Amino acid sequence: MRQDTLEQREAPGEPHIRRSRFSLIWILPIVALLIAGWIGYTTLSERGPTVTITFKTATGLEAGKTEIKHNDVVLGTVKRVDPTPDLESVVVIAQMNKLAAPHLNENTKFWVVRPRFSLTNLSGLQTLVSGSYIEMDPGSGKSEQRKFTGLEEPPVVRSDVSGTTYILTAKKIGSVSSGSPVFFRGIEVGEVISSDFEGIDKGFTVRVFVYKPYDAYVHDGTQFWNASGISLDAGSGGFKLEIESLEAVLAGGIAFDTSDAARKTTPAKENSTFPLYADRGDAEEAGYTNRARVLVEFEGSVRGLDVGSPVEVQGITIGRVVDYHLVVDAAKNTVNVPVVCEIDLARVGIINQPAGEQGKGKLMEGLVDRGMRAQLRTSSFITGQLYVAFDFFPNAPPAKIVQTDTYPLVPSVPAEMEGLTRSVTQTLDKLASLPLDDIAQGARKTLEAAQQLMTNANAQTTPLLVSLRQTSAAADSVLKSMGSAYGGDSQVRAELMDTLRQLQETLRSAQTLTNYLEQHPDSVIRGKSAAQ
Repeated sequence: MRQDTLEQREAPGEPHIRRSRFSLIWILPIVALLIAGWIGYTTLSERGPTVTITFKTATGLEAGKTEIKHNDVVLGTVKRVDPTPDLESVVVIAQMNKLAAPHLNENTKFWVVRPRFSLTNLSGLQTLVSGSYIEMDPGSGKSEQRKFTGLEEPPVVRSDVSGTTYILTAKKIGSVSSGSPVFFRGIEVGEVISSDFEGIDKGFTVRVFVYKPYDAYVHDGTQFWNASGISLDAGSGGFKLEIESLEAVLAGGIAFDTSDAARKTTPAKENSTFPLYADRGDAEEAGYTNRARVLVEFEGSVRGLDVGSPVEVQGITIGRVVDYHLVVDAAKNTVNVPVVCEIDLARVGIINQPAGEQGKGKLMEGLVDRGMRAQLRTSSFITGQLYVAFDFFPNAPPAKIVQTDTYPLVPSVPAEMEGLTRSVTQTLDKLASLPLDDIAQGARKTLEAAQQLMTNANAQTTPLLVSLRQTSAAADSVLKSMGSAYGGDSQVRAELMDTLRQLQETLRSAQTLTNYLEQHPDSVIRGKSAAQ
């Protein structure tokens, strides 16, 4: 039965067909497997190292979503965000791609890009729509690194910006901070990288970055100064207002300049150290290195004289006041104010001078012999500011230069206002000391005796008596006029006293105005408010 069936199935004359064991349906899974393998291989071949980045907070960071970028090119993705064991910060575990691997070194920086607002800068606004991401700034180091500490603020200068870093030292820095601009002749040429307080004795250390090609203008003799805010100077030339820029007013700033002599030297090297001066005036003064100091003693008040007040000769500034203090001489019972004046010798042109220190001494002695004296003068009646003037006074009492333990002592004369006040006071004192009342009373007694004598004379002398009486009356009138004009209650004396009082009131009003301007300097621009 089975054989018949087999014969029927394999009848003679019919071809034998073998069925294939491979079905077309297996092609799709194989292709999918190959594609998956290729994708896996590509992913593994492009995968870079895993890095950990520590941040203070995880604001804006999401595992599997937050990307790590450089110049808007994705270099990695955040895989996990875990807190540290002490819960004080977070650790971001990120998978970097192969392109980022060569740039992960000790100088690589990471920070979170999010919206940031300040007085002078708006950044990260695009993240309001796209969300926060981590920016990577590749470093130029040589040793590989996989653990990093993220920055809380973006770096001021990126690694791809060319320039030079310098170090500035100062006792105080005002409003200068990280990101403050650096100016060269009014042009912004750099930024402040950081500012650190080194202690009471050392002060502050400020790191600044100057872009190329402006760093070529920084030499060893370059002066840096604080250009923050508004500078208002009330000197002998009136009010002088200086503003570096609106940005410097808002965020602080530093400016620098280089003299012609300093530009002849080679540019300063990386991390060269410079002093940071308080303002442009101090920086310019620092350029004068050949200096000499003299001592001047003034009697009376020196209110209005400050450290830094100018020292002038015939209206030309040749130096400044560097120190002054009060000295009481117990032996002589005198009170003086010695003032130390520093003279910039480079500002004084001297011709036909004998060589050596002896020649300098003879020059000073000769000027003093001709009447050169130091005097306090008022540079502004509005502010009451004083300055030291060296001028010639031919009628001044003879004096000599005295060599003290510190500096040569140059003779002085009283201040202008002090001399005027003394002159008026002395005149009034002399008038008050005259015995005008006694003189008038004695003259009256003499005239009365003469009148009595003439009354007792005989009638033959009547014409003479009449003449004497008229003379007596005239003399009495003259004495009364002298008494009324120059006596204790005279009009002249009253007018002189009134003039003195007005002068004192004027000085007192000027001093009051000076004190008010010191407390409210902004009133010069905005005026006096109702509350003041």
